[in-house]
Amino acid sequence: MRKVGIILCGWVAVLGLGTSPALAQKKSVAEEILDILKADNKISEQQYRDLLNKAKAESEAREAGVEAFKRDSVKDVKKSMDWLDRVSFFGDLRLRHEGFFQERKGPDAQARQRERVRLRFGAKMKISDEIEGGLRITSGDPNNPLTTNQTLGDLFTRKPLSIDQAYVTVTPGKSFGLDLPWSPLSITGGKFANPLFRPRAIMNSEMIWDDDVTPEGLHETFTLFEAADGILRKFQLHAMQWVAKEAARSTDAWVLGGQGVANLTLLPSTQLTLGLGDYLFSKASRIAQERNTNSSLTITNSLVLKNGTIVKGGFPFSPSPNNPIAAFVSDFNIFNASAQLNVDTGYAKWPFSLFADFAHNTEAKGGDDNAIWAGAGLGATKNPGDLAFSVVWGRVETDSVLSTFNYDDFGRSGGTNVQGPIVKIDYMLLPRLTLTAKNHFVSFIDRPAGRSNSTVYRLQLDAVLAF
Repeated sequence: MRKVGIILCGWVAVLGLGTSPALAQKKSVAEEILDILKADNKISEQQYRDLLNKAKAESEAREAGVEAFKRDSVKDVKKSMDWLDRVSFFGDLRLRHEGFFQERKGPDAQARQRERVRLRFGAKMKISDEIEGGLRITSGDPNNPLTTNQTLGDLFTRKPLSIDQAYVTVTPGKSFGLDLPWSPLSITGGKFANPLFRPRAIMNSEMIWDDDVTPEGLHETFTLFEAADGILRKFQLHAMQWVAKEAARSTDAWVLGGQGVANLTLLPSTQLTLGLGDYLFSKASRIAQERNTNSSLTITNSLVLKNGTIVKGGFPFSPSPNNPIAAFVSDFNIFNASAQLNVDTGYAKWPFSLFADFAHNTEAKGGDDNAIWAGAGLGATKNPGDLAFSVVWGRVETDSVLSTFNYDDFGRSGGTNVQGPIVKIDYMLLPRLTLTAKNHFVSFIDRPAGRSNSTVYRLQLDAVLAF
């Protein structure tokens, strides 16, 4: 009898594996076997009941375990999906045909045409309302802070990618006892997108900072006021501690200072943003000296060479190894005032905007210390078929801003001592695909010796696919 009981328990265990909630509503195979054994008088009534109860208990336990496993697996999957939900990806791919043309012949008037490509791809991860991390990789020369373009036509060689952004932003809130209707403070560290207000009218002002400049170090934004109605809607202060050049055996070069920004609603259809800032380039000579070893940098500010020679700025300078750059002639402390006006015209496709941007280098020696950009824009490219028109006029004197960081497409080489208008037309052909035609009409303010001062036409034809 003991042998029969052992065999029967084995059958019950094996057959119980196949038991499911649907089968549990019928008589199981184990129960049918027990019925046969009982009918043949192989087991007693008491043994029959004991074994039947044991089989049912084991079957129910297995079913409960399977259901628990299913539930836990779903929870694990949901946790994974929650993590993915906090990550957002972004980027774009731009194809560009660029041509340089000049009105009259001269030593630097050679026509040039080239094909270029730009790739930018990034990700942000929002851990919570108080902390966010981000990164972005880009194409282009890693030694040039002013461009993410890559020129094509170099025997089909592969093109480099570089870290363009890698940062963490902390926005203290309730965890730090800050319980306001708005976030009063955010702190960003690492390498990040330029957080300063730069006015725009479709085109951004790049008078002081090129669009591709991604600062490094620390930046704080203090939001002192924010409201949903009234004239003053927001007031912020930016504080910057940007590391321009770390030196192992001498003083580092920093960009220090800040900017105040006020957002005003003058009318329901009219918004005005005002910015006032001051940017001190501490130990700027360290930046000038970098051009001795990095030929990708553009220096058009006035310079002092190692032997004391003064080089008047206004055109990109290439140093000699025998007489390298020692310093800039001027120091740089840039006072900046800017304004942007946005008007809702009543037509969704045709918003109108104006901007003005002014800079003055308070530490410039010998004048040439002012810069101004002004622009206007009409339209917006949000849907296929949309058009946008914009124009900017700029005048940037030789020592008004630091040529290492300002707009590098102004004229042949960018930098300072340039003036002229820029016109641009944007057309959205397909969702996320925008076509652009942009032309620069640029000449020198003060013609460098031995150079032609006829107008340079720098034409850019772009196709931009946004991810």
